[in-house]
Amino acid sequence: MTIASKLLPIAALSFFTSAALATTTPFVGGTLGQTSANFNESSRASVQMPGVNFDSIIDDSGSWGLRAGRDLGQTRYYVSYDYVSDSYRSAARIRHQMLSAAYDLMLPLDGGSTRLFAGANAGLTRLDQKTGGYRHDDDWGIHAGIQAGLLRILADNVELEAGYRYAKHEDAAVDFKPRGASTRSGSARLSSTEQLYMGVNWRF
Repeated sequence: MTIASKLLPIAALSFFTSAALATTTPFVGGTLGQTSANFNESSRASVQMPGVNFDSIIDDSGSWGLRAGRDLGQTRYYVSYDYVSDSYRSAARIRHQMLSAAYDLMLPLDGGSTRLFAGANAGLTRLDQKTGGYRHDDDWGIHAGIQAGLLRILADNVELEAGYRYAKHEDAAVDFKPRGASTRSGSARLSSTEQLYMGVNWRF
């Protein structure tokens, strides 16, 4: 991954954060959801790890996230952190983390107590391969995607959120190299992720 591609999501985070500081309604929140990830495995992995379905390593796996941002009423900006980790029959374990800057447009319903939202996100991706019998490996990449969902105000400072998130990933790949071996069994490159989630935001 080039230095420019590493700096691009950082610049995006800085832009959204500075824009958020000019707004008036800050919020913090947490999410719980289910995440699925698609991987492109190498030809060596297909041959030497035939018992592993790489797309099933993270498949409707429990995930969680944290976020903080500002709400303008018809738009919002925020930064989010998302985490998921799972394995396929103990044959392959991968941990996936995302740090994203996001922007949403919102459509008020019911006098503003309910809002539909849709927007885009971009940021950094981190993969960790932590499989028993293999050397640990990790890598960084970048991602960009979209999200959409529903916001519902439950009280003056509490808001319920339900949404869907999709992201395309580049550059993040991990090797599977058996401990004590001089050659690797293959590699897996993250292609895309999908997430369904529920969350609560505290506005202040």
